[in-house]
Amino acid sequence: MRISPINTALLLTPALLLSTAVGAGDSPSLEARITSLEGRLAALEQRLATNEKATETAQIMAVSGGVGNSLSNNAALDIMANSAWRNLRWTRPVQWQGVVPGISEAEVIQFLGEPPRSVKSLKPRVDKVFYYETSLGDQSNALSGRISFRDGKVIEVRKPNFQAKETAQ
Repeated sequence: MRISPINTALLLTPALLLSTAVGAGDSPSLEARITSLEGRLAALEQRLATNEKATETAQIMAVSGGVGNSLSNNAALDIMANSAWRNLRWTRPVQWQGVVPGISEAEVIQFLGEPPRSVKSLKPRVDKVFYYETSLGDQSNALSGRISFRDGKVIEVRKPNFQAKETAQ
């Protein structure tokens, strides 16, 4: 028997008829499952939208120091553009436990993520400083930490004051 469109259609017709007959009996339960899944999907989409809005609000409050919406501040926009908010690991105390003198810059970034700001130091004993900050202007309310490097290794760590943050909330 040669494979031709007619032979293929003749062979597939019984299988198609059988699958249609079997599927017809399950149609109400299948429709119910689809309706149930569509409802669950809609609920998940609503939860996602709510969580995204809450995250956006928290980011704006952190950048503005908790006072209104000051996203016009160029420094704040630079921080957000440089992905400071994509990864806020550094705002959790547990992430700072591994940051100790002697580890490398790469290890610091692995623990805390990229710093929102880093500068080359003018001090002779310090090459570079990473600043992990939520607000550039207001040091009294800001959650901030600083890590100093010499020859690519941590020489000083100033962790954020997480207790002050908790009491302020």
